[in-house]
Amino acid sequence: MITFDIHKPDTAIREALRQRIDSLSKPKGSLGRLESLALQVGWIQQTLKPVLNHPVNVIYAADHGIADEGVSQSPKEVTRQVIYNFLNGGSGVCFLARQHGFELKIVDGGVDYDFPDNPRIISRKVRKGTRDFLHEAALTADEACKALEWGADIVSDCHREGCNVISFGEMGIG
Repeated sequence: MITFDIHKPDTAIREALRQRIDSLSKPKGSLGRLESLALQVGWIQQTLKPVLNHPVNVIYAADHGIADEGVSQSPKEVTRQVIYNFLNGGSGVCFLARQHGFELKIVDGGVDYDFPDNPRIISRKVRKGTRDFLHEAALTADEACKALEWGADIVSDCHREGCNVISFGEMGIG
């Protein structure tokens, strides 16, 4: 069983961060969500001057067995097509990653398709799509644990590569 050692940041710095953000040359609160993100990153990093080192956006892709019940407007094949679009840099998330200096990592966690070997796709396929949860568990307990372990390994790898901020996205039909 995987365990995590996550510590809650000290809240004492939050007020100093808020004051620093509010003292910048701008109307108070005018940057909206960006201000709350800066506050959150500074709080997590425990500094008044947060820095994003080698930021990474990890997109996990997998298909869901419930899609076989017709609950989605798109067929599962769309997942594969979108992954290829990610690889070609043709999606909104690719544009945003480029514009803001984020590395983009694509993880095949269970796409119902076998991609040819590609160094830009991290293969962590637990199974080829989940089962239809209308009829049975989507994943077994062992499969779910394996997915969590592999996800934690990817985060650890990013950290070892110098990343101090990571964001996550998902792609999959169902």
